[in-house]
Amino acid sequence: MTQTKQVCGLICEYNPFHYGHAYQLKLLKERFSAVVCILGGNISQRGEAAIADRYVRAKAALKSGADLVVELPAPWCCASAREFARGGVFLAKEMGVDCLAFSAESDPDLLRAAGEKRRKSEEIIREMMKMEKTLSYPAAAEKVLGKTLAGKPNDILGIEYIAAAEGFPVYILQREPSFLSSTLIRESKAPLAHLPAASATVFSDDRSFPRITDEVGKYLLSVLRNDPPKAAYGVTEELFARMTEKASRYTEFSKFTEACTNKMYTAARVRRAAWALAFGFPEDLADRTPPYTLLLGANDAGREFLRATAKTRTLPLLTRPGETLDYEEGRLNARINSVLQVFYGGKADVKNTPCLSGGTL
Repeated sequence: MTQTKQVCGLICEYNPFHYGHAYQLKLLKERFSAVVCILGGNISQRGEAAIADRYVRAKAALKSGADLVVELPAPWCCASAREFARGGVFLAKEMGVDCLAFSAESDPDLLRAAGEKRRKSEEIIREMMKMEKTLSYPAAAEKVLGKTLAGKPNDILGIEYIAAAEGFPVYILQREPSFLSSTLIRESKAPLAHLPAASATVFSDDRSFPRITDEVGKYLLSVLRNDPPKAAYGVTEELFARMTEKASRYTEFSKFTEACTNKMYTAARVRRAAWALAFGFPEDLADRTPPYTLLLGANDAGREFLRATAKTRTLPLLTRPGETLDYEEGRLNARINSVLQVFYGGKADVKNTPCLSGGTL
């Protein structure tokens, strides 16, 4: 791949943007002419409220080396690793990038082999879960792949990226373990102290930073207590019964999640299911792809890329949140963001505009 013509896509959350992310972007900018970030929306893949609004996280990315940031909206941003990866890879391809890049804990060659095996073994994993009723999806995948994935979130997503790419070029970086993870930073008492200067400045200007999931979790619990619809993405009858029963006994979302978790249902799955029930994530998400993406920010290189790919892109690239309301998924995101604003403040979502450094589109 040449340094002058190739553009890579990067599926990310920047929850928050830390030193490891800055190091990753530095390496990618040395190899590629531009980096297009597909950023998870205002709920994370782990089923938590993102630590900051998507526009804030996009601005931190642009200040730190990203060239173009577009959104992976709900429900894909708050889905299992499989659907999260499929949605992100789909948007990367639709944006017209030349390859997909990501970092992982394991050796890239071993990960490629695991990803190809994973792509061919979906039915085997599902059958194994039917046979062993207490087996979670990640645990079943570990058995089929013959690879331990616990404690390796980048590997889990990386395998799903490779499986979803189906031959689309993938560039894998080895994760540098010396950097603090997003999880440890979120759990620290002073998250800003662990961020690069450019990122810390952006997040420190956000009055709602850091967003704590237990706050909006009160809303999720209230919905679960009041006869929510049973049909939603990722929610089995057994999980529905478990969650609605526990919701009547707990007032703290984190303790409710812990009470619902067992060998079959991970904490992340329980949290995602709570959002799915509260906002009506479609059951057939696995059969859907994002109908649009929202521009969150761009610099000169990002705008140049948009101009170069304008005639080949077929997926709508929207520039204002209000434009997304023509889509079912856009209205779903608007409902989510209106609830988040009640708990965390900030401007109304429809008033947000892309962060454009260096000029206009």
